[in-house]
Amino acid sequence: MQIRNALSTAATARTAAATTVTAPPAGLELGNRGPQVKQLQDALVKLGYMTKAQVATGPGIFGEKTKAAVTKFQADHKLPTTGYYGDLTHAALKKALGSDSKPPKPGTFTKPPVVNAPSPNSNSRGGADIDTIVLHHTGSNNGAGDLAWMRNPQSQVSAHYMLDRDGKIYQLVGDEKRAWHAGKGELHGVPTDVNGRSIGIEIVNDGSGKTPFTDAQYKSLTQLVGYLKQEYKVPANNILGHKDVAVPKGRKSDPAENFDWNRLRAGL
Repeated sequence: MQIRNALSTAATARTAAATTVTAPPAGLELGNRGPQVKQLQDALVKLGYMTKAQVATGPGIFGEKTKAAVTKFQADHKLPTTGYYGDLTHAALKKALGSDSKPPKPGTFTKPPVVNAPSPNSNSRGGADIDTIVLHHTGSNNGAGDLAWMRNPQSQVSAHYMLDRDGKIYQLVGDEKRAWHAGKGELHGVPTDVNGRSIGIEIVNDGSGKTPFTDAQYKSLTQLVGYLKQEYKVPANNILGHKDVAVPKGRKSDPAENFDWNRLRAGL
């Protein structure tokens, strides 16, 4: 029995080691071939920048699709968008892969770090309790521009939180205030002031359904939603997308169709 257990443990360890995805050494570019390019592609697949189908068409070949994925990763991590996998990109990729850890267990959430970026676009909740969380996509991949727009008094829009492509969380409106993110809405078919009872979270994404939500965004979102759900005792069925509460139906489509609700819910 002990021998069988030892063999089983060893096999499990070998399997885990075999499936571990790590960042390859720096110095890869368009036209390169080999196992280090495949290692880079596997990392980009894990983080949502490439699909397995894309890699299957050219495993180990640094082609245009791999360059585009590297460029997208660089843009999301505020690096020069050269498409060259150099030292800075290697460091960012290594950090991103290392942050791919399991979220806290239910009931153990604390508020994640936030950057305060106050917006004037808010008002009083009028005594309403918070019982809903509404997720949005911003409609662009430019976090700085999205943040500036929601802080502009002329925009007349805001959210309580915004998650940038690198997972950084900005808080624009205090939880106790009514942010302007949902517009005319309903909750489970009943007309209501959604803004008055909800926390709004904007996720930086163009909403095309093709641009992936980043691994860093999912991690930060799980921590933030987990904390808010716990803090305000929000029912699981009141964690919704803008498209679920907007009226008339079809007025909104966010978050985009490629948002992985199952991944979020699994961490809560």
